[in-house]
Amino acid sequence: MMTMPTISNQNGAFPLLRKTELRRLLTEKQLQQLEQFCRASSKRAGSTLFRQGDPADTFHLLADGMVELRARPPGRRVYRTVELIGPSCTFGDEALFGETTYLTSSRVLETARVLALTRPAFDRLAANHPDIALGVLRCAGNCLIKTIRRSAILTQAPADVGLRMLLEELAGGNGNGAPIPVRITHAQLAGVLHVSRETVSRMLGQLASEGTVEVGRGIIRISSH
Repeated sequence: MMTMPTISNQNGAFPLLRKTELRRLLTEKQLQQLEQFCRASSKRAGSTLFRQGDPADTFHLLADGMVELRARPPGRRVYRTVELIGPSCTFGDEALFGETTYLTSSRVLETARVLALTRPAFDRLAANHPDIALGVLRCAGNCLIKTIRRSAILTQAPADVGLRMLLEELAGGNGNGAPIPVRITHAQLAGVLHVSRETVSRMLGQLASEGTVEVGRGIIRISSH
C-alpha cells in the first residue's frame, strides 16, 4: 500500500476524537480509552491512504479536511470519483465489516487530520471494551446512512439543484461574508452527481454568472451569502 509522507504525528488522538461524531456516542472516559487503540496523523493534499484492491486492514475517521473516494469500474481504466468525505465522517469501513479488500481508493483533497483504527486494534477493542466498539460501529453506520441519503437526493434531484446542494454542503455553512474556497475539480463533482463533466461545467458557468461561485483551476470559491 502506497502512502504519501505524513506531515506530523505529534497530535494525540483524544483531541481529534472529541471533534468527531463519537463525542455524541461515547463518554469522555470512553474516548480516552479509545485513544489507546487509535493513531492520529496529518496528511498533505494529494496523499493516498489506500488504493482500490489493497487489503482492508484499517478503518479511518476524518477529523478535518476532505478526502476523495475513487473507484475504477470493471472493464475501464479511468478512475471515477464516487464520494467526498468531509469532517467527522468515516471511510475505509470495509476493515470493520468483513471485506478483505478496499472497494475504492482514497486521496486527500485538503490537508487532513485522520484517526486510524487497524482491524487487529478493533478486535482488541471489541474484546476488552465492547461498549466502545459498538459506539465506533454506530458512528460508521451513521455516516453510511448519511451517504446513502445524500446519494439518493443528489441522483434524483435535477442536476442543477443537486449541484447547488452539494456545493453548500462542501462549503460547510461557514459564512463570514467572504467566499469559501473548496478544492475540487469539475470531474470530481461530476462523479458524485452522476452527470457528465460538460454538464457540471455548464452549470458552474451559470452559477458564476449569478455571482454564486467563482471558478478557478482546481478550486471553486462559494459565496457565503
